[in-house]
Amino acid sequence: MIVSNYAKLCPNCGGDISSTRLEKGLPCEKCLPNEIAEIDKVAFGKLKEIIEVNKLEEEWSVFFKNFIGAPPWSLQSSWARKVFLKRSFALIAPTGIGKTSFGISMAAFLASKGKKSYIIVPTRILVEQVKDKIGRIVDQDWILAMGEMSEKEKAGAKERLKNGDFRILISTSMFLYKNYEIIPRPLDFVFIDDVDSFLKTAKNIDKSLYLINFDKEDIEKVINFIKMRKRSEDNNIETLRDEIKEISTKAKGVIVVSSATSNPRTSRIRLYRELLGFEVGRPSFYIRNVIDAFTYSSEESELVDWVKKLGKGGLVFVSSDRDKEFVDHVVKLLSENGAHAASYEKLDEETLKKYENGEIDVLVGIASYRNPLARGLDLPHVVKYALFFGVPKIIISLRIEENVLHLLWLVASIRSLASKNDYLKKFLPEIDKWLRFLRRSSSFLSEEGEVINERAKAYLDKIRSEILEFLEDEEVLKIIDESKEISIKKTNEGLVLIISDATAYLQASGRTSRLYAQGLTKGFSLILVDDDKSFYHLQKKVRWFGEEISFIDVKNIDLNNLMSEIEKERKLVRKILDGKAKSETKDILKPILLIVESPNKARTIANF
Repeated sequence: MIVSNYAKLCPNCGGDISSTRLEKGLPCEKCLPNEIAEIDKVAFGKLKEIIEVNKLEEEWSVFFKNFIGAPPWSLQSSWARKVFLKRSFALIAPTGIGKTSFGISMAAFLASKGKKSYIIVPTRILVEQVKDKIGRIVDQDWILAMGEMSEKEKAGAKERLKNGDFRILISTSMFLYKNYEIIPRPLDFVFIDDVDSFLKTAKNIDKSLYLINFDKEDIEKVINFIKMRKRSEDNNIETLRDEIKEISTKAKGVIVVSSATSNPRTSRIRLYRELLGFEVGRPSFYIRNVIDAFTYSSEESELVDWVKKLGKGGLVFVSSDRDKEFVDHVVKLLSENGAHAASYEKLDEETLKKYENGEIDVLVGIASYRNPLARGLDLPHVVKYALFFGVPKIIISLRIEENVLHLLWLVASIRSLASKNDYLKKFLPEIDKWLRFLRRSSSFLSEEGEVINERAKAYLDKIRSEILEFLEDEEVLKIIDESKEISIKKTNEGLVLIISDATAYLQASGRTSRLYAQGLTKGFSLILVDDDKSFYHLQKKVRWFGEEISFIDVKNIDLNNLMSEIEKERKLVRKILDGKAKSETKDILKPILLIVESPNKARTIANF
């Protein structure tokens, strides 16, 4: 065989290397003079880093198995490698896939190495859940959880925080917002579980960056750079770009952001891209093991009957067109009829324990992706079913919404209808113009959602007037009212448009299908349909997230067999969590590397 020499292609030192060495997966002769020598003897260059990362990954895998009861999925292992390579990134993956388990296990593992981590969750109840999970595998003295506590306990905890007397800090994003100045920095690992909640206060992005060694001056420079680039201003932009690259090297820790439904609209999210090299989005697919069913009913008595029939381990969601008082009404109704229920508003550690132990049959919340029951509950050994009292909905006022995002949903829903209706087709150029502008809304909104550009504000007011005039057309309202998927109703405040909320449905029903040692638990979801159009709209929208999602009439399901199967699986999960049973994990998702010839093609493929 002819031996070739390649200039500057040694994977370790970047020097010259022969084809025989490359074929054997070895570095050049300078790096490793003796081919017989063990590759892990290389004490410098890129191979040294790779060897160290591999060793850490092996240690973490053992740690993870002890924590979960089964080895990590290959997807989770790829996440671990990124952390060990000191790369910040976003976990853009469906609900129930093990993002939180990964973050917790990584923080605990790094604590065993003397590193400091910070886990940020959306609710106090999750603070307690995470604390309990970590407390099973690390020294309790390492953990500082800022959850439910008395004023005296809170003062003591804050003193510990100021003194850096912790290895794992756990808190809500609101605690970070109010107390970031007393948090020691830099931290080695920051895990933001549920970026959707975190981004309710966009300035939290700045504060998370402070935690890994950036300062206010750095943030201001990057924001200025982002604004200049948006306005296509060439003066000094290249100089500023070089300065931003230099600033990005200041990072002393890793930020990992978990996202399942978020598609952030705040421009501040670009700070992560410029300083840490990653973007936050939402997955274009959902992995779930849920039987989706429906039946037509709006009677409260039938809700009671279904809860009694399905039994313990339930989550009941009322539609978001209902208020908190209605949640309390449902809790009272169920409790008076022999089904022990509790509201999401009273979801403390004691209530959760009672739910786990079966003293409380169901928890009741609102079908919204922001509701704590829909996004803050990870109990694979308890939750068996989700029961929706009404189709999850979004209500949009036709008096013309102040909320730009709601305006976008309104116009997008009408656009879908207009393409199929002869009368509405003549409005398509106008509708498309509105859509183009509203889709660019993040570029002219402040972090509080207010229009900051006077020119954009004037144009938005003009568009609002045009949409209002469009909706005053009696024929338009008649067509919308007669459509299969859009409902219009009269209220005391005028006409409202009602469409389904697919994100809320997927997020809430996803609580029934969670990661455990044998894969994903099977769950059951039942919608008591109260509005045909909203349900039709929901069926269409959920298929955007997964073609396999379809709804079955509950009459065609053998409920006894299904619930028996689900109950049997929950018992197995409990045994695994208690260490009484072990099983190998099924690798449902695997990371794949696809190499293409250009960045444009990479972007095109990534968008599918």
